[in-house]
Amino acid sequence: MNKIIQISDSHFCASDKSHKSREHLSAVLEEINRRYDNYVLVFSGDLVMKPNQEHYLALYRFIREYTQSEAYAIPGNHDDISLMRKLASQDEFFPIQDIVEINNTDVVLLDSSTPGEHLGGGKIDLAHFEKVKMKLRKESNKLVFIHHPPFKIGAEWFQKICLDNGERFMESLSQIDNLKYLAYGHCHNYFVKESGPTVFLSCPSSWVQFDHSCDETIRYDHDREIGFNVFSLSDEISHETITLPVS
Repeated sequence: MNKIIQISDSHFCASDKSHKSREHLSAVLEEINRRYDNYVLVFSGDLVMKPNQEHYLALYRFIREYTQSEAYAIPGNHDDISLMRKLASQDEFFPIQDIVEINNTDVVLLDSSTPGEHLGGGKIDLAHFEKVKMKLRKESNKLVFIHHPPFKIGAEWFQKICLDNGERFMESLSQIDNLKYLAYGHCHNYFVKESGPTVFLSCPSSWVQFDHSCDETIRYDHDREIGFNVFSLSDEISHETITLPVS
């Protein structure tokens, strides 16, 4: 397996079948299957509109109509990690794990769903992260997924709801050897920057994007493309962001 595909901020709606989240997620999954035969899926948070059992089960069944590929999930600020773990333990949802080893790559899956100071923000359990780091293979490439961006980015209103303890997290992150990528969601848009050997990039929402040119308040950009990230694993890691026009 040499492809990891990141889908983020699907905000899947179980009850309203006319909700664009269903139509757009369907388009994303169809495009993935058109392009790739074998892949691992990572859902990087804000999976459902309402974090209840009905929505999680409906999302799981919806995705399994398109693919039986290996898949993992991390929570966002709209998710309920306790319920996700419970359903996963009953084989009714995607596994919740800290690390997945794929060939010479350690894929790290982090939970930033602890509420931050502002509604929508998040925190990471730094003590737990230190334990996760100790399990990483020294010579492996590292690919980290987290929901909240670990630094302030985007519109002014959005900068208040990034990772609250991002500075300390970034300090800890810098101690990891061969950290090639950190991929996040939450911002419903595409940002990318490089810092040393590491690329930090966001994943477009599979539902709808934010207009980050509006600093005062949240504004949706219903005309902007939906998309997903693809990471190709070999001796190194490369990425491509695929976008699709909205209907």
